[in-house]
Amino acid sequence: MERHPSVYGLGRTYPGHAAEMGAAPDPVVFVVPWTSLAPGGGEIPWPPGADLVHHEVELVLVLGTGGRNLDPAAAEEAIAEVTVGIDLTARDLQARLKERGHPWARAKGFPRACPTGPLVPAAPFRGRWGGIDLRLAIDGEVRQEGTVADMRPDPPGAVALLSRWFELAPGDVVFTGTPAGVGPVRPGERLVASSRALGVEFACTLVPPP
Repeated sequence: MERHPSVYGLGRTYPGHAAEMGAAPDPVVFVVPWTSLAPGGGEIPWPPGADLVHHEVELVLVLGTGGRNLDPAAAEEAIAEVTVGIDLTARDLQARLKERGHPWARAKGFPRACPTGPLVPAAPFRGRWGGIDLRLAIDGEVRQEGTVADMRPDPPGAVALLSRWFELAPGDVVFTGTPAGVGPVRPGERLVASSRALGVEFACTLVPPP
C-alpha cells in the first residue's frame, strides 16, 4: 500500500492571531487528509456547506526524518524542506463544529484546502527561523504580514511537540500557524502568498460554488 504523507496543523501559535480569534495563545493540533494538499496552488474548489472562508498564511515544514519524543535539536534536524502555504478555513462551518464540540476536520480538510509554494532546503534557516517573513495579498492588497519570530513554539519546537503524540515519518507536512490579519476570501479573488526570505511565491483562486 502506497504511503501518503500525514498533514499536521497547529493553531494559536501566534499570539496576535489567537487574540483576534478570542483565544489564548495555547497551541492546538489538528490533522487533515493528504488530499487537502495543493502543491503550486491553482484553482481551489469552494468547500461544501460553507459560506465564509478565511485565509491563513503559514510557514510549512516537510520532514526528512521522523520519530517520537524528539528533542528540539533532533526536531530541527528532521526538518528537510520549507515553504509558504495557505490554510484555507471554512470559518462558519468551524464555528458550528466548535459549538457542538465536534472536530474541525470538515472545516480544515476539504479538497485542496492547503495550497503550498515550491519547496526550498531548510538547512540555511536552522538556528535563524525568526528571520522568515510571511505575506499574503488578495487582488494586490496586502492582508497579512508577519515573521516566524512571533511563533510560539518555534518550528523545531512545533515538530518536537507533535512527536509527543504522533509517530512522525519522512515526508510528513506541518502547517505551523498564522500571524494576525486573517480574513475572508471571496470566489474568484487571487491570493498570492510569499516569503522574501525563502524566495517563494505562489497564487491560488477559490472557484465559485456550484
